[in-house]
Amino acid sequence: MPGLSSDTCASASACVVTAIKKDFEVLSSSNASQAQKLASLKFLGHWVGDIHQPLHVSCEDDRAETAYWGSGYLAPILHAAWDTCLVLKALGEDVNEAATELMKTITPAGIESWTHSEPMDWANESFAIADHERALADQYG
Repeated sequence: MPGLSSDTCASASACVVTAIKKDFEVLSSSNASQAQKLASLKFLGHWVGDIHQPLHVSCEDDRAETAYWGSGYLAPILHAAWDTCLVLKALGEDVNEAATELMKTITPAGIESWTHSEPMDWANESFAIADHERALADQYG
């Protein structure tokens, strides 16, 4: 399956890619109020997290909001598992410790890569992951 080929949403009037673009424009605007910029900054943080969730950029029938993960320690709703449980499992509950450890992994090459990519690139990376997982699920039932 192909990913995005432009910054517009193929089958919807808005998507996470266009939301990032809109909020970035508000933050860059000299006409936006401080309240509007604060709201856009908060949303931008959310959208950047969402675009890295494969089910947010995959096919509509994946239904990230209601897909069930199964049993185990993870939350029964996949979206909640991605937003909370997987992060806690990977990083622990101590936010300061997690931030310190993550900061240690940042390299000049990583910064270079991040600053020369666009939201469409992030979406396509997540889409490729979702597409791969979908193919595995289809193969193994």
